[in-house]
Amino acid sequence: MNARTETPLLAMRAGIYSEQPATGELDKLFRCSWSHTLPGDFQGSMIVVPDGCSDLIFAGGRLMIVGPDRTAAFPAVAAGETILGLRFRPGAALRWLDVPLNELVGKAIPLWDLNRDTQEIEEQLANESSLAGRRALLHAWALRKSVATADPRSDMEALFNGLSNGTLHDVSAQATFGERTLRRQSRDHFGYGPKMLQRILRFQRFLRLTRTSSSQSLAILALEAGYADQAHMTRDVKEFTTLTPQDIRRQRA
Repeated sequence: MNARTETPLLAMRAGIYSEQPATGELDKLFRCSWSHTLPGDFQGSMIVVPDGCSDLIFAGGRLMIVGPDRTAAFPAVAAGETILGLRFRPGAALRWLDVPLNELVGKAIPLWDLNRDTQEIEEQLANESSLAGRRALLHAWALRKSVATADPRSDMEALFNGLSNGTLHDVSAQATFGERTLRRQSRDHFGYGPKMLQRILRFQRFLRLTRTSSSQSLAILALEAGYADQAHMTRDVKEFTTLTPQDIRRQRA
């Protein structure tokens, strides 16, 4: 886009975004590998919405950890820049970083602040000119760092997936874990308590449905996503994104 727009673009609509499942041993801790390139003439505002996930990224010559978000983020990414990322499996960032995720909510911090042996790989990544070569370096380094990392807790990933697909609710999860244990484990592994996690994952269901649902009615879309009604959906969507459901559906279409 050449002209600045008043409504920010969802990140996947700004430039070229590609994503592939993590393979081999990387699959233990990472859900996917991704890259995002902004056009050289991009002048708009880009919005990244909450998804309950954390990422290891290489951007601006630095390795960064992007923690989970509660509300929309508006990252300052230079036009023409390519960001490389590895998205952690649900709950796996705690194992890899040994830092409770509630300490990283809404933050993007240099990995150097948590791990002092990043200088060599950052220099290698910065000196590699090809995207494929840079991706291979990042994957090989992350794999070496992951060898000694314990497997993520399967019950935490099951909790995340159950809340994500709507087969589990925070009340039933409390019955399984106990209220205090669930709250503590959810904050440690995902950054926030189970109620907030459930809200964010319901919002993500809404995003998926904007691409897959056959209904043209926002009221029906709200019910399909698990909201009480359209007004409930509108409040949550605006809180998480600053956009209306119609804005999002228009962009996603």
